[in-house]
Amino acid sequence: MKKIHCIGYIVLQWSWGILQNVIGGVLYLSCLKKKHTSFRGAIVTEWHNPYSLGCGMFIFLSNYNGSIFDSNMFSKPHQYDILVHEYGHTLQSIILGPLFLTIIALPSIVWSSLFDNFKKKRNLSYYWLYCERWANILGDKVCGNKRIED
Repeated sequence: MKKIHCIGYIVLQWSWGILQNVIGGVLYLSCLKKKHTSFRGAIVTEWHNPYSLGCGMFIFLSNYNGSIFDSNMFSKPHQYDILVHEYGHTLQSIILGPLFLTIIALPSIVWSSLFDNFKKKRNLSYYWLYCERWANILGDKVCGNKRIED
């Protein structure tokens, strides 16, 4: 049954979510020399950027806090929370299809890059924004994750 779910996930990503998968695929190809693994049908890549990203069925995890592959990523709760959050974005890709880029990706990029002072002044979590909170909810529910922080 697990294999059927993964096949369904991939088919939906490459049909309904084709736009973001092409973008994620190009990013993936630019990171071929990086370390990779899979997670629930998604392709997880470690990259040297200060942020993590979920685009289509591709997840790119920051290695700024040490390599996620040096030890079992599932044994580090914070890293696992980030993985599950980014997996939530891949689920949003399936739900929204071509609307993902405007409803999720664009607000997420703007929120993460331009509103640091706004978040600090109002003591807002990064996950306060609807698209980030929804990614946590989806990822946690599907993965059975008990989030340690928000």
